[in-house]
Amino acid sequence: MNRRGFLLSSFSTVGLGAAGFAALFSRSAHSGTLLGAFEDERGTQYVGGLHLESREVFGARVPMRAHGCTIDPRDPMRVVYFARRPGTQAFEFDRTTNRVRLACETTSERHFAGHGLFSPDGVWLLTPEHDFERARGVVAVRDARTFAISHEIDTHGIDPHEIAWSTDGTRLFVANGGILTHPRSYRRKLNIPTMDPSFVVLDARSGARLEQWRLPDHLLSIRHLAVASDGRVAVGLQYEGKPEHAPTVAALYLPDKGLRQLPVPPEQRAQLRGYVASIALSERADLIAAACPYGRGVACWSLAEKTFAGFIAAAETYGVSRLADGSIAASQRDGTLYTLTDARSRSRFVTVDRKSPIRWDDHWIAG
Repeated sequence: MNRRGFLLSSFSTVGLGAAGFAALFSRSAHSGTLLGAFEDERGTQYVGGLHLESREVFGARVPMRAHGCTIDPRDPMRVVYFARRPGTQAFEFDRTTNRVRLACETTSERHFAGHGLFSPDGVWLLTPEHDFERARGVVAVRDARTFAISHEIDTHGIDPHEIAWSTDGTRLFVANGGILTHPRSYRRKLNIPTMDPSFVVLDARSGARLEQWRLPDHLLSIRHLAVASDGRVAVGLQYEGKPEHAPTVAALYLPDKGLRQLPVPPEQRAQLRGYVASIALSERADLIAAACPYGRGVACWSLAEKTFAGFIAAAETYGVSRLADGSIAASQRDGTLYTLTDARSRSRFVTVDRKSPIRWDDHWIAG
């Protein structure tokens, strides 16, 4: 049996039923589902998520750590998860059966970045990939059913990480992290003195580059994206210099005007540790929230005023996602979660039964 066939037969039938975790969470006032990767107390990796109303965690085992995911717009029960960089596998998860299978793998000279995106019509699956042999970034455009690559889009940089659609689906935003890596050195960063991060806007139909923007400090790696309805994009950053010297951890893209660093008071910069694991925004709450796990909390800005709104202390917060009611849900590495409705405090803290701990990964999405 070849490797692909072995993987399909090995773990497509292994599922973790929701009943197994049904009693882990205290009562929540929210409804809906959060989708993300997690691990159990033994380090076994899963893809799945959390039903907020019933407090049930569901998922199925996968052979390596997953990172981000995307929901099929034609079939919301179908979710594709992507291996954490420098992983090479993507997994298709069926929410109705709680089963997972290997969807696709990169070619030998590439790896995934942990993220991907369906096209708005569900016909294509777009996967940002690092071509480490040629030191270039591409978005592979794959058939959403067969996962075969139809064509590729140049990202005009290296280390493409997260991608996102404009609200009208006419443009694709790309976060080029700018960091050179190679699987032989695993996650070691090979070009810090010359790293070149950029934020790129591509035409969704032709793939042509419409805009490309850089920040003044080339050590600010551009990693994560959250899109507002008017085309603004909140951008999460990771500083590759000394953490206490990071000028900020977030920026805001303004259509046709470029990137603007979001301010952080000088006395609070060191606390953020120069690292954002994920970013979310809520127009209803006038809030940009950036998870700063090394800083043990969430940095907040006013979306309207572009001003620093405060820092909410919370241990090892990684995933943030906007819910349907406009609040932002945040996950902690120890399996707990909470919601933010403003930049002053966390609320509705949800706890985990310590007898059966889980650890959420860096990202989740509402769906």
